[in-house]
Amino acid sequence: MTRVRILAPYFPPAVAGGGPIRTLDALVRSAPEGIALEIVTRDRDLGATTRLAVPDAVVTTAGRRVRFLDTRGPLGVLRLASAIRTHPAPDLTYLNTVFDARFGVLPLLLRRCRLVPAGPVLVAPRGEFDPGALALKSAKKRRYLELARRLGLFHGVTWHASTELEASHVRRAVGASADIVVRENETRLPALAERTPQSTHERLELVTVGRISPKKRTHLVIEALAHVSRPVRLVVLGPVDDVAYGRRCAAAAAVLPARVQVEFTGVQPHAAAVDAVRAAHAMVTATAGENFGHTIAEALAVGRPVLLSDTTPWSARVEAGGGEVVADDDWAATIDRWASYSGEELASRAARAASSYDVWRSTPPEPHVFELALRRLPR
Repeated sequence: MTRVRILAPYFPPAVAGGGPIRTLDALVRSAPEGIALEIVTRDRDLGATTRLAVPDAVVTTAGRRVRFLDTRGPLGVLRLASAIRTHPAPDLTYLNTVFDARFGVLPLLLRRCRLVPAGPVLVAPRGEFDPGALALKSAKKRRYLELARRLGLFHGVTWHASTELEASHVRRAVGASADIVVRENETRLPALAERTPQSTHERLELVTVGRISPKKRTHLVIEALAHVSRPVRLVVLGPVDDVAYGRRCAAAAAVLPARVQVEFTGVQPHAAAVDAVRAAHAMVTATAGENFGHTIAEALAVGRPVLLSDTTPWSARVEAGGGEVVADDDWAATIDRWASYSGEELASRAARAASSYDVWRSTPPEPHVFELALRRLPR
């Protein structure tokens, strides 16, 4: 039996971390037979002060073992370090982050100091090397990357990129010689898209799903609504990841004209988030960068077109699916034009979104990323 240990900041039933949680859940559920999985994660959701609703600190189900740890403070670091050093050593360690101090930095530091066996490590940046992501707190991140290179923290590490675009971001961040496995992210999405009726409301109904953070650039959409001449309602669904930024978005929404409404719903269960997308005419995201963009795929899966910035792997698929790629200075004009569309036009775009999704899902899957990584191990 091959043993794989996954270290991740958040894992279900956590939801506030967004797409990376659902991607990791799909990765775990689709793991090939013959692989024993151990997941080590926080016992709290993003921004939460109370424990997740799990029956025990260790939950074993469906051939996987999940350890929910209180990683707060110095004792929390020691708990996590102890879990990482638990024997027997795994055949492969999978890190679901680069910059998280506990789940990205600590495991590599322990490995470099030989406090854990220097076994194979597969690191998934999850978009953390996107130019838009690196631009946030850029000095701190670049100092860490330089220190990591000097200390050799990335020596012998293999990187999991979900697209060739992300692979180029990895090479730019850690060096041209980086060893990379390119494998599109796993999903638990259906084989065929839903064909559900759209809202019959006369105003344009939009939704954006994800953390309210500078990387997601929610403000671009909210501020653009001030210059829209037709009725529009925007539902903003997700946790406030940056308090100051959340205040900026709330302040921008508070001064909008009466014909425009913005509703902040906070964190919602995944099923409720999908229902919110179904209830809209389109999903919008002005994100500064995504390595995959799980919410985009989920919108297409329920037959909803997407308006998005040209910073994701989805541009061509979204345009084929009745949506649009929007320049940063064109959000107001684009939303105003969509608000003028007839019900027939919006329904046509919804049908195109579903068809575009079906084409994407019809592509035969590649081997699981764990299989691809394990094939590289010496026999």
